[in-house]
Amino acid sequence: MTNAALTRLTRLARSRARSLAVRFGGLPHSVGTVDSPPAPVAADVTSLWRRNLTSKKPVVDAAHPEVVTMTTHGDRLRDVWLAIESIGRGAYLPGRIILWLDHEAGLPWRLRRLRKRGLEVKYVEAGWGVHTKYWPYVSTQAITGPLITADDDIIYPPNWLGDLSHAHRAHPDDVIAFRAHTVGMSTPSVFAPYTTWLPCLTTEPRYSNFATSVSGQLIPPALQRHILGEGTAFTSAAPTADDVWLHRCAVTFGFATRQVEETPLHWWFIPGSQVSGLNAQNVIGGANDRQMQASHTSQTRARLWNELRAGSQTNSMSA
Repeated sequence: MTNAALTRLTRLARSRARSLAVRFGGLPHSVGTVDSPPAPVAADVTSLWRRNLTSKKPVVDAAHPEVVTMTTHGDRLRDVWLAIESIGRGAYLPGRIILWLDHEAGLPWRLRRLRKRGLEVKYVEAGWGVHTKYWPYVSTQAITGPLITADDDIIYPPNWLGDLSHAHRAHPDDVIAFRAHTVGMSTPSVFAPYTTWLPCLTTEPRYSNFATSVSGQLIPPALQRHILGEGTAFTSAAPTADDVWLHRCAVTFGFATRQVEETPLHWWFIPGSQVSGLNAQNVIGGANDRQMQASHTSQTRARLWNELRAGSQTNSMSA
């Protein structure tokens, strides 16, 4: 057999093995969509799939103070294990990982395996929506360390939590995020459309840095307590935008947001996860704009406007 023939045979065998893994083994897979991974990410997905199948290593380290929290719903319950497994393979593990669910459906066997390795699955009353990722925690758990919100449709890299934690230790009073936008304002009281906001391009802490939980954001303990004190007004002000409410609370109580690197980072989606989601509703449909206007107060608007104006004047003087 020639080398070329052997290569073709090997590729065919791998293709058939992958098809069987997708069809019968729960390997997430998509082709020709926004969440279709390039080859290196597909290889990472397969590695995590094997790890979840065989590993007995814990996904948490009780010696660490960080708590990672997320929620999921509907069909995403099937593949949320991949987001959790990606965090659990990290070089630095959280003290706890909590998955909040609003109904006691049967857990997929991959989540049951993760629960044996340290994942906590907790059930809460329905109605909190996207705020389920943090509100049940701050309202029912002892607040003792940093809280990191994560999304259920992202494959997080091994350095993810370690980098967030390192930045927190250096700057314990800041919200820390891998991905942020710069809030835009057209007047002292009116926010510019969310779709016109520019990406954050600095590691300096600013109130006008708007963190997005998709790549993870760390909330310091003091801010968690303020969020608890603000209660559940988010259900009317920002029902589908947890990032909006968390930003409003941070600005209200004087917590600036710091981006880990000078450019925002967005990790790869779990294959097949983007069939449903709030991104189109919040961004394209203008829901973020409406919820920013409803959530922010005259105090927070003034704080943001003054910071943005001061930054603009500084840039003009240095030009």
